[in-house]
Amino acid sequence: MSRGGLMRFGAVALMWGSTYFWIKMALGGMNPTQFSLVRVAIGAVAMLAIVVLTGAALPRRPGVWLRLLLVAFLVNALPVLLVQIVPDATGEDVGVVSVFNASVPLWALLLAPLLRERAAGGRTVAGVLIGFAGVLLMFPPWEQVSRWFTWSSLINFVAAVAYGYALFYMVRVMREENMRPLVLSATQALFGVAWAALTLTWQDWGPAPTWSSEVLIALAVLGILNTAVVFTIFVRMVRDDGPVLSSTVLYLVPVVLLLGSVWLEDAPLTALQVVGMLVAAVGVLVARLGAGTDRPAGPAKPADVDAEAAGPDAPARPVTPAGSRPSGSVSRTAAHRRAI
Repeated sequence: MSRGGLMRFGAVALMWGSTYFWIKMALGGMNPTQFSLVRVAIGAVAMLAIVVLTGAALPRRPGVWLRLLLVAFLVNALPVLLVQIVPDATGEDVGVVSVFNASVPLWALLLAPLLRERAAGGRTVAGVLIGFAGVLLMFPPWEQVSRWFTWSSLINFVAAVAYGYALFYMVRVMREENMRPLVLSATQALFGVAWAALTLTWQDWGPAPTWSSEVLIALAVLGILNTAVVFTIFVRMVRDDGPVLSSTVLYLVPVVLLLGSVWLEDAPLTALQVVGMLVAAVGVLVARLGAGTDRPAGPAKPADVDAEAAGPDAPARPVTPAGSRPSGSVSRTAAHRRAI
């Protein structure tokens, strides 16, 4: 992996893994409904500014927007809709969500042949399996087995499969429409604002937010860095490395989350979790080392890729993606889901 690729990979893992702590800070002055709308609105404004400054152009054909709408639905809207219609689906657990998030590379592996995409090579497959085993060690499924058989788990399962498919669809759209990652991520931010505004039709806005310095800093980090810049980085990774290899960054997200919990909240860290972190990191390394020989073929790089590397595209979901859950109390798990 090049130095730039390593920095992009690390930036996504660091931002998505720390999302919970920033959301917790933001919710000190506003409720989840307000947070969802304000965050994606800030991200959308930032994205539009970047598009204008870089001379990029948003799609004009309605057909392209419909394809991008499908991406937004799979990545952002579908999990939220399921939470709204499935009873008792909000009692999520951070371990359950972490494991389902980390299953995205597995689903990408399985979906590749079904979608007639080039299958990953042996080293990449080995790295994906090793990395997922590390996540299982961090959050052992054999502890409190009943938590894996809930409506919440079903939602996370569906969301993981949908996200795995969405990654392939992103690559297809960028390839067939000759679209830059910057443009795709900007459209997702716009759809995120529309979706968050739509949820206001059935959600209570509540009392006016308290605009403290901590709240403003958290919103700036989550809106500008996470929703805009980091998601754009991830989309570029998906384009350059393919869905399977790029999604292995999700193995490092729980590593950052656990270490942040120890540092900021004095949470305990077990020996098994430490082993899991190391195994997850080894899995990522194995997958990345095999990328030179068995990385799935991606779309041809556009002529302006070097310009992107120097701009905001080489530096954000949900996640999470531009969207975020509009209702309910926000636990560490809900924040974690927003990371992809």
